This record gives sequence, structure tokens and C-alpha cells, in this order.
Amino acid sequence: MKLKQNILFISFLLLSLNFTSCDNNGKELFTNKSEYLTNENIFIKAYASNKEAWVGLYRKDDQIEYEKDGVKKTTDSIRWYYVNDNNHSSGEEYSIQHYGTLNESRKAFENLPAGYYKVVLFEKDYKIKEQVDIKITTKKLKKPDAPVSATYTLKKNNGFADGTISLNFDKDNFYATDVIMYWANEEGILENYTSLAKMKVSNYECNIDLRTSSLIPTEATKLYIYAENNAGISENYYVIDLPENCQFKNKSTLLSRFQVVSDVHIAINDTHLASSDAKTLHDEHFNLMCKDITDFGSSDALIINGDIANSGRENEWAHTIELMNKYPTLPQAYFSLGNHDLYLGDYNTQISYFKKYAKTNSVYYEKEINGYHHLFLGSESSSYSSVDAYLSNEQLSWFDNKLAEYKKENKPVFVYLHQSLYNTVAGSLKNQGWNGITQDEQFRNIISKYKNVLFFNGHSHWDLNSYQTMYTKDDNLPNIFNTASVAYLWSSYYLNTGEYLKGSQGYYVEVYEDKILVLGRDFTNSKWIPSACFIANI
Repeated sequence: MKLKQNILFISFLLLSLNFTSCDNNGKELFTNKSEYLTNENIFIKAYASNKEAWVGLYRKDDQIEYEKDGVKKTTDSIRWYYVNDNNHSSGEEYSIQHYGTLNESRKAFENLPAGYYKVVLFEKDYKIKEQVDIKITTKKLKKPDAPVSATYTLKKNNGFADGTISLNFDKDNFYATDVIMYWANEEGILENYTSLAKMKVSNYECNIDLRTSSLIPTEATKLYIYAENNAGISENYYVIDLPENCQFKNKSTLLSRFQVVSDVHIAINDTHLASSDAKTLHDEHFNLMCKDITDFGSSDALIINGDIANSGRENEWAHTIELMNKYPTLPQAYFSLGNHDLYLGDYNTQISYFKKYAKTNSVYYEKEINGYHHLFLGSESSSYSSVDAYLSNEQLSWFDNKLAEYKKENKPVFVYLHQSLYNTVAGSLKNQGWNGITQDEQFRNIISKYKNVLFFNGHSHWDLNSYQTMYTKDDNLPNIFNTASVAYLWSSYYLNTGEYLKGSQGYYVEVYEDKILVLGRDFTNSKWIPSACFIANI
């Protein structure tokens, strides 16, 4: 079985983007086409082992190196990227328009008007390794057509969406770069859900995998598939009829419901702002979250997992409480400590604000909420890093002892720490840089012993549609969740290290005797995020 899977995987790689197979015949630079429509994405694949290698896009007649008045000069590329850095990897394909940095001196060519161009691989500096010539025609890119066929192969048939969608586009009319999908039924797209996570496509025949541990909504009977490119979204769509009885069906009794959010970043002062409208936008998003929760109804608690006060000022804490008081039916709020909550003044002063408004005597504490244990952890020092969590031996010992005690109850335990373990959930993955537990190894050794834990992290703001928003429990670690952000989001769809994305997200958590549902919520639209609606088995 493993051999068969490997053969299928290799076959798919060879199809991807029409690039040459991995032996490359001595070549190290490839484009997916030699001729492009105006506004069509140019996909490039380059190979290099060193960190200094880079790819540049030039006009065909650009003189890269030349001499003027006895002085050696170079011409800036239009767009460029390193082959090996935090955002790019050797042998991976990238759209130069999305992944390449625009040189301001070449802004006149930002939209790549029709003409002849060259893609150049440099070994380092301006030492040319290889060149590929391309042409951009005057014919403009049009909206793509939807796939002409598609199949959905489920890995399981018990409510999980885990599976592979095999897509086929018209080979002679393939201009799609992404697909956008919706759960639907006989009446059309399910109105209470956003689209599923957008997926990249690079060949007229390709496979995409739906998010692990996500669920198929009970009311879904179909899957709509649209195509997208730089010109827009397809006007047509392909419909997959779902297999009978594949939908999630919940016959259990609800035992507890609460919300988990993070990174609300209530901002009063003009410091540490992520956008020019942050002070008003963050208030707006916080209000939308509060309204969504109160409109929904019954809830046992609201957990805010760090970064409450954007610059750590007491007036930001006070304003947070003021906003919450506008919603008298909002559930009791509980807080964990974030790095922004420590940004101003000395540690003891900042912690005094946290203790005052969180109504606790310590940065780590526990609460029993409707019969379930909730453990809140937090950094005990600001001297090691301005962003990481430093957990003392005392806190780690307390944490280990509590988990050992509660393991005997055979019930889930909910754990909150603003920062995440390395390489677990979105934002903490390789080269993304937003993990941040100083005692990573010690903490990992403790939590690995307790598979009844559900561990929630904020800090990164990574969009809930991101790859590995949930780390599904395995032999090494329990279930772990990236909690995105209420204030603003960060997306790694084009850049591995992420970029700003306007939005507001969090979770509704529902506890049942045999399972836990962790349901991603878009607060700006009051809709569920299907690629982040997870079934967590414990």
C-alpha cells in the first residue's frame, strides 16, 4: 500500500506545472510556459543549494551588467526572489507576480505589459547561471472556466471531510490558478458558511486535499467548485454530489459550549499598530465578536488567549472591559497573558494590570467551568525575549501535576498559552517564526503525556483557512489549535512568513461525551469557516 501511494505521489509531481522531472537534464530554471497572456501568472521553478541564489525577471533587451563612463553598473530586475529563504524553497514553483519583490525603479513594468522578457537565475550577486526567454502577448487573460470534471475520494465516511479532490480542466483552455469551493445542497450554497480554504492549482490535471479533521456539514449534499485567476472567478462551477451518509451527524448531548479567541489588540495609543485604522478597526472587530456571541445564545465562557492591550497600557485594559460591558449577556471572560500585554513599563507593572483586569493572583491559574478544567499559562519574565513565553520550573511543575491529577477523571482538559510550540500549528511551522516558548522541549515533554488535552495558541494571527490550523492528536502531542485573531489576520497563502489580511476570527467550542467540536467562526460575516470546523476525538 505504501509503495502504491508513493508511485501516485511521484506521478502527481511530474504533472505539476508541466515542469521537467527531477533529474532536470542539467537544467536548474524552468517556466511553466514560454508564452503568456497579459495578466497571466508566470510560474517559475528554480533549483539552488546556496542561500545567495536568486531569480530575476527582466525585459528581454535589458542589459543586466554594463559599463558607463568607465563605471560598472547593473540593471535592476522588474521582480525578484531568493531561491532559498524563509519564503521560498529550491525546486518549488512560484508565481513571480505574487512571490517576487517589485523593484521601485522598474515600477513602470509592474503589470508586465506585452513584450519579450527573460527569467534569469543568478548563482550569487549578478553571476548568471541560467536564462529562460518568455513572451507576453497582447491578448488579455479572461476569467477561467470551472473544472470539466472532478471526483471526491473520502478517506473516511463518518462525517470527516478528509479526502482528495481530483480536478480536470479543459487542457486547451486552462488559465486557472486557484479553486474556491463551497458546501451546498439542492437550494444552493449553504448560507451559514464561508467558502472552504482556497487552494492553488497549477496544472489542468491535479489533486487537492481538504483539511484534516474538518467536518462535512450535516445539511451539505453537494460541493460547488469555482476556478479563479487574476481576471476573476469563473462564472460557471462544477458540482460534486456527495456520497450518502457522509455528512457529520451529531446525536450526542451538548455538555458545555464556550468561545476561544485571541489577539484582540485594543489600541488607544499610536504605538505597535498593524494598520493605520487599527484603533477603530480593532474596536469594530471586538464589537462584532461580542455581538456574534450574544446573538448566538447560551455560552459558559469567553476565553481571550492573550494580547488584550495592544501596547500594554492600563487604559487599553479598561477600554476592553468597557466594550464588553455593552453586552450584558456576554458570558464570563477569562484571560491569558500575551506579549503585547507586557510591552510598556517593567514586568511587575504590566503584570499588575493583568492581575487586576483578569481578576487573578497569578499569570498561571485554573478555572473549573461547567465541570471542565481550564488551565491558563503565561510568561513570567520579560528579560528573555520581548515576544516569547518564559515558563518557570514552578509553573511547569504545577502544570504537569494538574494534568496528572485530571487525567484520572477521563475528561478533556483545556489549556491556553498565547505562544505556541515550534512546528505544530499554522504560524509556528518551519520558517514562519511565530512559535515562542522558551522552554519548548520541557513543555513538549510534559504535554505529550496527556492526550486528553486540547491546547489553544494565539500570537501568530494566522488565518483559520491556513494549512495545519489544527494539529491532530498523534503519538507525540495532543490536539492543538491556532486561534487566529479578532483584531486582524495574517495569511501565508502567498508568503510563507505571512502578510496582513483584514478579518476577525475565533472558535466556538462544543463539548460532548464522545467528541469535541472546535468550530471556526468568521466574526465579520457571522458565518462558520468550514475548513476550520474540526472534530477532535480524545
